[in-house]
Amino acid sequence: MRSRAGAIADEALDILGTACTAVFVFIFLFTFVLKNVTVNGESMENTLYDGDRIVALSFLYEPKPGDIVFISSESMKEVIAKRVIAEAGDVLEIDYSANSVYRNGEKLDEPYVREAMTDRPEFAPDFKDGKSGRYVYRVPFGKYFVLGDNRNHSTDSRIFGFVTRDEIICKAYFRYSSDKGGFGTVE
Repeated sequence: MRSRAGAIADEALDILGTACTAVFVFIFLFTFVLKNVTVNGESMENTLYDGDRIVALSFLYEPKPGDIVFISSESMKEVIAKRVIAEAGDVLEIDYSANSVYRNGEKLDEPYVREAMTDRPEFAPDFKDGKSGRYVYRVPFGKYFVLGDNRNHSTDSRIFGFVTRDEIICKAYFRYSSDKGGFGTVE
């Protein structure tokens, strides 16, 4: 028969083992699978707001058009949130006069865009087609074209160029804290 002290010790070891396992799983999840990210700036309004806290997926994630991603931007020296608009092999056209974006000839449905886009002098003139007035970007292999949803207040691929897969840290998944937006999945 076991002593009462032995039973208490066994129970304490079981609790400690469970706690250690839970801590290990938590650390593993937030090191390799999930990231905790804070939105910085207004470039993604009205989808994400400055200060929003986001849980993002990073494990085995491959970006695709429409995804909101966090990018470690070397040119901006910070982590920024943007939406993937085009991927390698896509031809992207931005027509400011029609307030439209086309991917491979198809006009994108972008209900998340905050307001009509305006052309700015800092956009790379090399991509502007003299005939149509549209900016035309051919996305090279291994690269992505990203834009902010708040297009008139976003520093994005129109200014710093294409981003690589290595620069994309994770995909926004769930907003759990916000002063202006709701809670839940991010789209």
